[in-house]
Amino acid sequence: MVYLLLFSVVIIGGLLAYLIKNKDQQYIKLLLSFSGAYLLSIIVFHLLPEIYKSPDKKIGLFIMFGVVFQLILELFSHGAEHGHRHKFTNKAPWLVFISLSIHAFMEGLPINEGHHLLNAYLYGILVHKLPIAIVLTTLMINANYSKLRIFSFLIFFAAMSPLAAYIGENFSFMLTYGTYITAFVVGILAHIGTTILFENEYSHQFNIRKFTLIFLALVFAYFS
Repeated sequence: MVYLLLFSVVIIGGLLAYLIKNKDQQYIKLLLSFSGAYLLSIIVFHLLPEIYKSPDKKIGLFIMFGVVFQLILELFSHGAEHGHRHKFTNKAPWLVFISLSIHAFMEGLPINEGHHLLNAYLYGILVHKLPIAIVLTTLMINANYSKLRIFSFLIFFAAMSPLAAYIGENFSFMLTYGTYITAFVVGILAHIGTTILFENEYSHQFNIRKFTLIFLALVFAYFS
């Protein structure tokens, strides 16, 4: 069921992109804001207490490694993980695809860490993937990619997190190193979440809808 959810949310996002196209882009920005706030809240309320059960300075080190790793990925993905809408070209799209797939794989590893399903984290990843799939598909549509090419990449991208979740559940290294891997992923997602929330999308003007969604994301994450 978990694998199906992780796979399906990307396909649903891709289908929604065809329905939305270039209309209602403001709603996509709001959905991104909700997902960013939800990710950060999941990190604070659930993941940090989980990985710091046993104090270890190396945990903080792996969190920072995750932040740096995500910065490197974004040299190739151009920030598509957090909704940036740089135009795709037909020259080197594979750099974007590969970096996004690596990101999706890494964030899938802690879901079934050592046979322990982290429900709150799973919800956070699902909320994160939906708007990203919409944005990514919209970029490919605007780049005039064929439907076959778009569908092929979405299938590959959608399979990354379920594959990683399967590995996290069935391979013993997650039992041994799961805390450090989760800390690494926390760094990746912390960078994503803060970038979504604090980049200059609204010219620093107060936006009641964005504020309301951020507050709701915080509440939902707390009670997840």
